[in-house]
Amino acid sequence: MGNYDGIMIGAGHNALVCAAYMARSGLKVGVFESEEEIGGGSSTLEYLLPGYRSNMHANFFIGLDDFPIMGDLDLGRYGFRWLTPPVQHAALFRDGSAIVLHRDPEKSAASIARFSEKDANTFRELHQRYAVELGPLMRSFLFHTPLPPAEIAERVQGEKGRDLLAFAPMSISGAIDAHFEHPRLRTLFKLFAHAITVEDEPGTGMFFPGLFSTQTTLGLPCGGALELPRALEKLIVERGGEIHRSSRVREVIREGGRAAGVVLDDGSRHLANKFVASGLNAPTSIRLAGEDAFPNEVNEKLQTWDWGFHSLMTLHIATSERPIYRAEEYDPAVGESFNIIFGADTDEEVEQNAQERRAGKIPTRPMGNGSCNSQHDPSYTPDGGHVAFWWPGAPYSIEGRGPEKWDEIQEEMTGRLLDVWREYAPNLTGDSVRAAKLFTPLDIERGNANMVNGAVRMGAYKKEQLGVNRPHPLLSGMRTPLEGFYLCGSSCQGGGLNGAPGYNAAGVIADDLNLEKWWTPLPAPELAETAH
Repeated sequence: MGNYDGIMIGAGHNALVCAAYMARSGLKVGVFESEEEIGGGSSTLEYLLPGYRSNMHANFFIGLDDFPIMGDLDLGRYGFRWLTPPVQHAALFRDGSAIVLHRDPEKSAASIARFSEKDANTFRELHQRYAVELGPLMRSFLFHTPLPPAEIAERVQGEKGRDLLAFAPMSISGAIDAHFEHPRLRTLFKLFAHAITVEDEPGTGMFFPGLFSTQTTLGLPCGGALELPRALEKLIVERGGEIHRSSRVREVIREGGRAAGVVLDDGSRHLANKFVASGLNAPTSIRLAGEDAFPNEVNEKLQTWDWGFHSLMTLHIATSERPIYRAEEYDPAVGESFNIIFGADTDEEVEQNAQERRAGKIPTRPMGNGSCNSQHDPSYTPDGGHVAFWWPGAPYSIEGRGPEKWDEIQEEMTGRLLDVWREYAPNLTGDSVRAAKLFTPLDIERGNANMVNGAVRMGAYKKEQLGVNRPHPLLSGMRTPLEGFYLCGSSCQGGGLNGAPGYNAAGVIADDLNLEKWWTPLPAPELAETAH
């Protein structure tokens, strides 16, 4: 039996962020992880060849230069480093052309202007509004628990606030079509939405300004995505915390109507005298705590939680040289880009791809994004070799034959996807490709039970599962109806690799325990400040 001030269920990056804030607040924290390694979606394996490091889930870390956890936790002191490439995105087309987005918005506008001067001016305006003027506001929304719609409406004053909320009833495609005229620009931004697995339905238009607030802030973790959880672990242990691997939580202990600890699969009991927080997906978290502790409306929603139709089939390759793209002749900056996007020429193809995946079909035209990490950080590979990946979207269950079908077609799909990649990068021949292996949607679930049905976002991004509805209005504030039990995983607001759910949960727990916050919280969202 162990005794702690607080217990974290799961050791994904969000749970570790929350644990780190609590540990620095002077609490003794115990973290229990069911897998052999910590990190959850922030994982790195030598998947292909010895010394060739592949990030298996998260790769594009969002906003590390501006988001609070890096400065608050001083993770550089614990060995975590990242770089933010100046050329962020390149969308490649079959005719050899490309759109390239840089950290410098004027360079991005110049690339867009080769297709449409009007769209280049629109891009400038959107970048100025949502990345520059409203960037701090967008961050404050992310790093606070979601506000109810009525409270948001009360805070909205001025043209910019009303403009921001005008996206709320729109679909993501509707927002894109309303702002860009050229088919290639529409395709690019719909592929961005595809990459973050946003459902194309009314209510998802609010993701559109978010694309511009963070779109050119992608960072690469030096040495691998696993270096972030490893740095968090060092901080937690330094502050007296404990992290237990291969320690699956079977249930949450309840005493006197509150969460008081956990029981592991081996029967051992570990007590927490102040709080228990779960970084697992919301349905699993509630089951562990006991559904009888929650209202029927919570249980009913989580029993029918929509994991989404989005999953990924990731092609990982080890090569003797980086992929060299035909589009580099059109724009040499393609060869410097961090995020490479290809597979679609029109937004109609993007829509067809989504329809096929919804029907459980392997897409006719695979499309997605990826990177050659070793090009930007040579420590990912030994001896000057390279490691790269491509993330096409895919169904979890294939046309009624179940997810097990992936094991049958894994090798076939590896060759097929490599053939598609080679259309854009002709140098990916047998002479240069040292190893290629597909990581399927079924592999995602096998390697991370938290990602049910291969759902890398732990729940579909749609109106009923966004904002205060993520995962439910009674849970979205990180507190739950069970006293002392909190949520801090990606089923809450702030998915992706940014630490927002863990940060938000830490703030709520600190408030409930009357802890003095040693960090400076981001200011609460206040749209009235934008009125002029």
